[in-house]
Amino acid sequence: MPSVLRDLRRDAIAIFQRAVRRVDPERAVMEALHLDGDRLAVSGNRIPIDARRSIHILAIGKASMGMSRGALRLLRPDSGLLVAQEIPSPPPNGFQVVRASHPLPDEGSLKAGEAAMRLIDRLGPGDLLLVLLSGGASALFEATLVPLDDLRTATVELLRGGLGIRDVNEVRKGLSKVKGGRLAERASARGAVVVGLILSDIVGNPIDDIGSGPTALHSSRGERAKSILERHRLWDSMPATVQRLLRSAAESSEVRSSVPSGAVYNVIVADNGQACEAAREEAKRRGYASHVLTTAMEGEARHVGPVVVSQALRWNSAARSVAVIAGGETTVTVRGGGRGGRNQEVALSAARLLEGRPAVLLACGTDGADGNTEAAGAIVDGRTMARASALGLNPEEFLDNNDAYSFFRPLRDLVVTGPTGTNVADLVLFLAHRPGRDRREWLSRSSGRGRASRLASSRSDSAHPEGRGVSVHSR
Repeated sequence: MPSVLRDLRRDAIAIFQRAVRRVDPERAVMEALHLDGDRLAVSGNRIPIDARRSIHILAIGKASMGMSRGALRLLRPDSGLLVAQEIPSPPPNGFQVVRASHPLPDEGSLKAGEAAMRLIDRLGPGDLLLVLLSGGASALFEATLVPLDDLRTATVELLRGGLGIRDVNEVRKGLSKVKGGRLAERASARGAVVVGLILSDIVGNPIDDIGSGPTALHSSRGERAKSILERHRLWDSMPATVQRLLRSAAESSEVRSSVPSGAVYNVIVADNGQACEAAREEAKRRGYASHVLTTAMEGEARHVGPVVVSQALRWNSAARSVAVIAGGETTVTVRGGGRGGRNQEVALSAARLLEGRPAVLLACGTDGADGNTEAAGAIVDGRTMARASALGLNPEEFLDNNDAYSFFRPLRDLVVTGPTGTNVADLVLFLAHRPGRDRREWLSRSSGRGRASRLASSRSDSAHPEGRGVSVHSR
């Protein structure tokens, strides 16, 4: 079995790499934008461009550099602002570049928010503001009345509390002067046209929640934040400045400006579904019966791992080798003091179910980051438990301490990619060779060689019906 596992692990890494390449942000923007005479064609929308007016680009998030490169292949903007965790080399010509922090906002995040508001306040009627938005923007970009220390304290509590990202962002929107459509509203009030191109890192592609929806005019603005925090027993841990703003948001006292039709456009240019489909295609090319179990994976990470494995083990029992793909984003309720991330916990929670099987499971973030570590995620297989036992490692103890990183590091089973430059949430890949099958035939077919947990939206390269419409709830 060791040689089988080596092949499966190698394929899992290659399939993940292919999926990440498919959601390359430069390519995504180039596919979405086209010039048609004096109009900008954006996924079916044709937006007039006045040659006498100016074009400005605001790029925020983990994919900001790649998205900017794609836009600059078509447009010559009069100015640009790029907000990222790392300063690109070389930076885009003519752009102001601001380095900011993720997942906790920092001084750079506030500087980015101020710079964006200055850019918007220079806009005039007929100007075009192209907003290139990707995951990580919520932390990287902020303008708020809340002191930074209080904002960081609130963010830590939110991230440790096991909230889903939409609930986290509802709180963020209640504290912000740019989130929840406020940025687009400010730009349109000056007569500008706003086009948002969005790389989605949230299940279901909700425009009002990706990056906390700065261009989503009809987004909520924190009205539910107080009740969310109370439900999760986090209200009392919020600083007084945060509580004061969220009480005001709960009363819905904010008056919204009227925005004319055709002033704001938002388009999803890449998402987790595209990455999952690319993974399925690559697995099929390598000789696997391949299947997308879900693109809506959510829930507590330690519960999701076993759910994915148990359903993958049942899929297409007639196939000699199978690849089952799940996409989405899980959560972790932090109770321990260790290191790790949601993908490492998904993998660790699945290890015991794989024991003794010719199977592997890889769980990684498409952005190359997972929790408070340098890893993108981790990989486990049928020998992980035996290898861990030989080192005296008990997976349950590491899960209880939220210390998956310390479990995987001595096993050399962390997956470290570095920043990928994109972000469409997470991928979980399950690959298996069925015992008793002819492995020689399997190898010859591999031409490429050498919360509630909601599992739905299934696709497959076969007509096998199992797995379609699955709904599994774990808490």
